[in-house]
Amino acid sequence: MKRSYYILILLVLFAGNLFSQKNSDKTITKDGKKFYLHIVTKGETIYGISKDYSIPPRDIVMENPKAMEGISPGDTLRVPQQVAESKPMADTARDRASGKYIYHKVVPKETLYSLAKQYKVSISSLDSLNPDIKTKGLQVGQNLRIPNTQSATNTAIAQPKPAPVTPTPPAPKKDSVKTSQAYQNLVSHQHIDTVKKVINKPITTPPPFQPNVPTAPIAGVDKSKLLNRYNVALIMPFTSENADTLHINRLLDGTEQLPLYTQISTEFYQGTMVALDSLAKQGIRVNLHLYNISSSSDTSAFRLDSILKAPGFANTNLIIGPPSTGQFRQVARYAAQHNIPIVSPIVADNSVLQNNPYTSKVTPTSMTEVEKMADYAASHYAKCNVLLLHHRDAIDETYYENFKKRYNADMALYSEKDTITAVDYSDNLEILGRKMNEDKNNIIVAPYQQASFVAKLVNKLANSKYADHDSIVLFGMHSWLNNDNLDMDNLDTLDFHFPSNDYVNYSDSCAKGFIRTYRYDYYTEPSTFAMQGFDIAYYYVRLLGKYGTALQDHLGDCKYNGIHTSFDLHRSGDTSGYDNKAIYILEYRNYAILKGTQ
Repeated sequence: MKRSYYILILLVLFAGNLFSQKNSDKTITKDGKKFYLHIVTKGETIYGISKDYSIPPRDIVMENPKAMEGISPGDTLRVPQQVAESKPMADTARDRASGKYIYHKVVPKETLYSLAKQYKVSISSLDSLNPDIKTKGLQVGQNLRIPNTQSATNTAIAQPKPAPVTPTPPAPKKDSVKTSQAYQNLVSHQHIDTVKKVINKPITTPPPFQPNVPTAPIAGVDKSKLLNRYNVALIMPFTSENADTLHINRLLDGTEQLPLYTQISTEFYQGTMVALDSLAKQGIRVNLHLYNISSSSDTSAFRLDSILKAPGFANTNLIIGPPSTGQFRQVARYAAQHNIPIVSPIVADNSVLQNNPYTSKVTPTSMTEVEKMADYAASHYAKCNVLLLHHRDAIDETYYENFKKRYNADMALYSEKDTITAVDYSDNLEILGRKMNEDKNNIIVAPYQQASFVAKLVNKLANSKYADHDSIVLFGMHSWLNNDNLDMDNLDTLDFHFPSNDYVNYSDSCAKGFIRTYRYDYYTEPSTFAMQGFDIAYYYVRLLGKYGTALQDHLGDCKYNGIHTSFDLHRSGDTSGYDNKAIYILEYRNYAILKGTQ
């Protein structure tokens, strides 16, 4: 089972630290089975103990039912001894003579992770050479066959491999992907298995920061603001207030799920740790302090208050979180009083920035998306037939007004004539059809988010006679991707374009480096929240290392294109914090998400 899933279970049920102390005591025999007697010490968890003894957590819990309710220092646990008979391998003699493999006998408390580290090989190679691991797990006394990396290196030098030939993938067939689930997999980046798995290497350093305004020199660094080590606080709902209702055996066999906030928080933390490890190699040292809060608004205020009153919290140099609006505002007031930069990782609402110059937020507003979409349309499609759809009954009609205003301002800036045509929506699309131009591309802009209207518009338009001549480019909102009523074939037909702050280029060296490292550290694929955790931590902590406690004064100086999230921060007002204006225009084409020409 994947290590990250155990970590989630650990956080929910035991809320201890992530590392256990090794504590092997006496052994006993009961009903013909041998057990270690393990005395629990402070800070130990079921997960940590299971890793020490190289057995699944389920085996410990089954022998100690009360452990489901938690464990305490001084408790005695019966830990099953798992002894496997050593089976000779058919080609052992030949392999020993060739020196291709190393043979290792497993001793108590060894894990696949420690062995992979010790012999500098991947866990997948251990699995493939020792099939019993997948079915029975790692067992004490088991003989493992391990690749001799030194021998492999010498062989590679003597007999170099020919350069691999990458086959040209066939063009995707439109009829081969028709379900919304296939599209959702693309959107949620579940296709990263297409990235070639390679031997784990340290993460490739992301590209350097680029000046926000090239013509304006960045102010010199005040060395008095620099510190040898910085304190960073990460405030997230790691554990669930419903932990007492969860069952560890159901979590382990997949019949019960963890709370969404717990999954998000843990994955975000794991991405953060990858970033901090990378920054530590660059000489930027950080003390990361984790603060667990409740996802329930009824109890969060009290918990946050106790965190803010904790000794030493005022010495924090950067606060990341909390994720919800109300919780963030409470901590942001404290941050302003103590001159601490604080960043909101998820909330898009600009109100959290008002009258607080120490705040910043990562997620752009929907209005920012509309404005950037207008900029893109004006710069790329001004010579086309641009049709702005007007839906008078829409609750978000303000997006329509702002798109029109921004587009016209862009055209005036380019000294071009206004080319936009406002069109009232009708269910039969008759008015829209009369405005179509068969001699030009028809750019239809529908800046609305109401799910029922969006589904009706897309499905009607894609199946109308106007889509037959294949000249339509439809601009919509990022939120459309979560609309279950949309037919994904129709989006492909209409050459759907949308604004977004997140995009992962899986052929990029930085993305590949992050994925390699994350797989190596957590034995699973990184989610978008893990990638976002990496980008936020890398961007802010690197600026912290560059400008020290003057970080907040320089947030607008540097742009950053991350592996998932990009940053282009601007003050939202003279006395307010920084809003992120970085937006991509993405296209849904041939059932894939592509980045448009910027």
